[in-house]
Amino acid sequence: ADLPPPLVVRIAAACPCCAGNLVLRVTLNRILRVPPAALYLALSSTAHLPQLKQFLTRAPYDAILQLQAEIDLSASPSSPEQSPL
Repeated sequence: ADLPPPLVVRIAAACPCCAGNLVLRVTLNRILRVPPAALYLALSSTAHLPQLKQFLTRAPYDAILQLQAEIDLSASPSSPEQSPL
C-alpha cells in the first residue's frame, strides 16, 4: 500500500505558547480533524518548550496526542553554526 505524502504545515513565526497560541490552536485543530500517524513540531527556539508541552498535554489535545521525547538538533554537527568553514 502506498503511503500518502507527508503534509508539511508552517505556522506563523511567533512563540507558540504566547503570541502564536491562537494560530497554533487553529492549525492543530485543522490538522487533527483526520489525525496523522505522526506529528512532528519543530521550534526555532526551545525557550518556551515546557509551556508548549504543557499546552499539548491539556484538553483537548491530551486525548489525541501522545508526546514522545524531543530531539534537539541545535547541537547537530550539520547545523550551520557548527560546520567547519
